[in-house]
Amino acid sequence: MNPIIPLVRKEPFDDPAWLFDLKLDGFRGIADTIQCRMLSKKLNRLQRFEPLLDTLPSGYVFDGEIVVLDDAGRPVFNDLLFGRHQPLYVAFDLMVADGEDVRSAPLKERRALLGKIVRRYGLQRCEPVLGEGKAAFNAVCDLDLEGIIAKKLDDPYQPDRTRWLKILNPDYSQKEGRAELFGRRYA
Repeated sequence: MNPIIPLVRKEPFDDPAWLFDLKLDGFRGIADTIQCRMLSKKLNRLQRFEPLLDTLPSGYVFDGEIVVLDDAGRPVFNDLLFGRHQPLYVAFDLMVADGEDVRSAPLKERRALLGKIVRRYGLQRCEPVLGEGKAAFNAVCDLDLEGIIAKKLDDPYQPDRTRWLKILNPDYSQKEGRAELFGRRYA
């Protein structure tokens, strides 16, 4: 189950056919409660975070982010990286629901289903902003968060065809030092 990898876009935009998610600063995680595994965006096993599967319902495959939040609810990447606090899993998409593959459904249907699952099981989820990417991006920058991800509401979950766009906060304070510590892959 390959994840969709967002492409970089410089400028935010407004479009009623798109939603804009908060780009959480953590580790991307495919949470597979059917095969009891947590996978990275490159499909490597994330055994360190597999205990998070116990917080999710069985029979599902979620796409989401593993994060550590500060007291204000903001992601703190270094706390996650160095295991300083308990991580949590924030789902932002759904690939399999109750054993049924839902990747061919449009994003708006998958998100509606995810909303029901979140409410039923008390899971973590960020609420998207519909259509107003510029306002979402400005708010993210004002709050010193990493950025936003733009997703078209009618798109299926197909990594080879579906395009997600990440728009990064150029002044994000937590990006400092990552290139020196970990090489270019975290920059």
